[in-house]
Amino acid sequence: MRHFEHFRVGSTYELGTTRLTSEDIIGYARVWDPMPFHLDPEAAARSPFGGLVASGWHTGAVVMGQFVRALLAGSACQGSYGMDEVRFLRPVRPGDDVRGRATVEEAAPHPRRPDTGTVRFVVEADNQRGEALYRMRTRLLFGRAEAGGAQREEVAVRR
Repeated sequence: MRHFEHFRVGSTYELGTTRLTSEDIIGYARVWDPMPFHLDPEAAARSPFGGLVASGWHTGAVVMGQFVRALLAGSACQGSYGMDEVRFLRPVRPGDDVRGRATVEEAAPHPRRPDTGTVRFVVEADNQRGEALYRMRTRLLFGRAEAGGAQREEVAVRR
C-alpha cells in the first residue's frame, strides 16, 4: 500500500494508455457534453476542429481513471482537495491514444493532522505522437505509514 512517505518530489508515475474511438467520444458526449463537434461527425467537420473531437472533460475523466487505477486504488489516499490549473491543450480525435503520467510536485506532512500528509501532483497526458493533450494539478491527502505520524527525516518540499 502506498502511504504519504512513498511519494517523493520529482517522482513520475506512468498511468497507462487508453485509445479513444468515435463510439467512445460520441457516447460520452451524449450524456455529459452534447456539443455538435463531439456528437456529429458531419457537424464536427464544419467546426473549427475540422472533425470529431472528444470533450476535454472526457479526456480528463480518462486520465483520472488511469490515475486512480495506476496509483490511488489500494493506496492510503483519503481524498482530494480539488483540482487546479485544468488545461485542455489539444483535441483528442478518434483513434488517438491518451497516455497519462503523474509527477509529484510537492509533499508535506499535514500541519494539524500528524497521521496524514498532502501530496500535490501534476497530472498530464499526451498522445501517440508525443503531443500534450491535458494537464492539471491536484492535491491529495494520504495516511502516513509511520506509527503516530512521527516526522520523517526528509520532507519533500515544493520546487
